[in-house]
Amino acid sequence: MGSRSASRLFVCSAVRMLHGFVFFALSAAALNGQEQRAPSEILKEAASLQRAGQLEQAIADYRLFLEKYPDVAPVRSDLGVALAGAGRYEEAIAEYKRALQLKPLPQVRLNLALAYYKTSKLSLAVTELQKVHEELPGDLRPLMLEADCHLRLGENKKVIELLTPVEQTNGDDLAIAYMLGTALVRDGKTEKGQVLVDKILKNGDSAEAHFLLGSQMFAAGDFPAAVKQFSAAIELNPSLPDLQSAYGRALLDTGDAEAASEAFRKELMSDLGSFDANFYLAQIHLAKREWSAAEPLVTRSLELRPDSLESKLALADLDIGEGKLQDARQVLLAAEKTWPKSVAVHQRLSHVYEELHLRTDAEREGGLAARLEPKHRSAGEGPRPGDPAPEFSSTPVGSGDLVSLSKLRNAGPVLLVFGSYTCPNFRSAAGTLNRLYGEYKSRVPFYLIYIREAHSTADWASTKNEREGIVVEPVTTTGQQKEHATMCVRKLHIEFPALLDSMNGDAEKAYSAWPSKAFLVDKRGRVIFDTALGEQDFNQEQLEAALRRVISPVKAANLPHKTQ
Repeated sequence: MGSRSASRLFVCSAVRMLHGFVFFALSAAALNGQEQRAPSEILKEAASLQRAGQLEQAIADYRLFLEKYPDVAPVRSDLGVALAGAGRYEEAIAEYKRALQLKPLPQVRLNLALAYYKTSKLSLAVTELQKVHEELPGDLRPLMLEADCHLRLGENKKVIELLTPVEQTNGDDLAIAYMLGTALVRDGKTEKGQVLVDKILKNGDSAEAHFLLGSQMFAAGDFPAAVKQFSAAIELNPSLPDLQSAYGRALLDTGDAEAASEAFRKELMSDLGSFDANFYLAQIHLAKREWSAAEPLVTRSLELRPDSLESKLALADLDIGEGKLQDARQVLLAAEKTWPKSVAVHQRLSHVYEELHLRTDAEREGGLAARLEPKHRSAGEGPRPGDPAPEFSSTPVGSGDLVSLSKLRNAGPVLLVFGSYTCPNFRSAAGTLNRLYGEYKSRVPFYLIYIREAHSTADWASTKNEREGIVVEPVTTTGQQKEHATMCVRKLHIEFPALLDSMNGDAEKAYSAWPSKAFLVDKRGRVIFDTALGEQDFNQEQLEAALRRVISPVKAANLPHKTQ
C-alpha cells in the first residue's frame, strides 16, 4: 500500500465532533498565560493550520488546548493525526493510545494501526487492525491494510485467506486483485495468480501488471525475464511499494550486485521498513566484508522480523566477520533452540567452534549438519558432500592432452572451480580464489574448468556485462573455447591452471556446475564442500575453513559446506 493511499486513512474528526458537544461543555475562559482566545477558537485555528499543511503550528495549538483540557479524546486523536502528518510517528502513537484510553473509537484505532504500519511495526498494526475489523466489519480499509501487513511480513497464506472471499465480491477492485495475485504467486500458486494478472492486464499496460508478471517469472526461477518485467514496471511507476526490492533480488540472482545495491537503496529511500531491501543489501555488504555498512541493515532486519532465521544467520555472519566469535556462538545457540534441524545453524556453529579451537564441538556440529542434509539431491543438482566426485576428462589450456580427475588429484585433495568469463559471479569471486590459491597451492591444487559461457551473445544479456561492455560470441570450436579461456585467465589474473571442458560440456553436466561453482574433493575422491559463486552463496570463510580441514586430521564426512 503506497504512502498516498495510506495517508487517506488519517481522519481529522475532532472539530466536527466538537461542534456537536464539546464546544458547549467547555468554559469559554481564556487559557492561562494566553491571549483571550476561547478553546473553540484555538481548535478552529489548529484545524485550519492543519488543512493548510502548517503542521507544527497546528501541533502547538492542539497541545495548548490539551494543557487545560487533557481528557478530550477527539483532540488527542487530531493531535496524533498532525504529528503523523509531520512524520513524528512515535509521538502520534502515544497520542492515539491516550485517546483510545479515553474513548475507544474505531477510527482512532485505525489511525494507530496506520502509525504502526508507517514505523514498520507490522505485527502491532495487525493486532489493532483485527480489532477495527471486528468493530467495522463492512469497512474494507482495515482488512486491506492488514493484508498489506501480512504481505510485507512474507505471510502469503494469511493474505490469501483474508482476500480470497473479498475478491469474489469485489471483483473490480484492482488493489485487491494486485495484493491477492502477489500473495498467490509468492506462495507458488502461479495458475491462480495468473487469473488476477490477466484481470489487471485487461485494464491496460500498468506497473502493477508488469510487477506481477515479473514476480511470476522470479518464482519460476527465470530471473532474466523477471529483470525485464520489473524494469518495465519501474519505467511506469518507480515508487510502487516493494518494486525496487523485487528488481534488486532479480538483479542479484543474475550476478549484478552493483545494480541490485542501487535498487535496494532506492527502496529504502521510500520505505526504510522494507525487510527485503534491508536484508539483501546487508547480504551484499557481508559478502564484500563491509561489516560497518552491513551492521545497521542487519539490525533493522532483525527489528522488522525478530523471528526470522535468515536474519539471525546474518547477525551471526556479521559477528563472525568482525571477530566476535563468542557473540556469534550465543546467537547461533539461541537459534539452534528454535531451529534444531537447521543445517545452516549447525554449519556455522561448526565453523565458530573451529575458530575457537574447540575441535570436539566443531566435529559434533559438523556431523549434525551432515546428517541433517538431504541424502540425495534432485536430478540435475550435481554431487553433494559425501558423494563420489564424478570422473571427467579435460584439456589443459596450452596442451592437447586429455587429463582425468584422478590424475589431477594424484591421490590428494583438489579444488575444482567451474566458470566462464561472461559469468559476473565468477569474475567477482576470482580475486578471493587467487588469494586462497596463493596460500594453499602447496597442499591443495586448484583448477579452473572452463565451461560454456554464461552470457554469450546467443543467450540473455547480463545487465552487468552490458554495463561493463563485455560481449563474447558463443563457442563453436575448441579453438574458440581456448581463446575465451586464455582471455579469461589474462583479464582476471587467474593464477591457477585452466582446463577446457569438452565441447559437449561433460564435466559441467556431471557437476551441474553452470554458471559457476566450486567443489572441494578430498584424497579419497569424495566431495566434501561445494558452493555456488553467487553474491548470496559464496562465503570465503567457509571455503577457507574447508581447505584447512582437508589438510588436517578432521574427518571429511563431518565437514560443513555452503548451502546452495
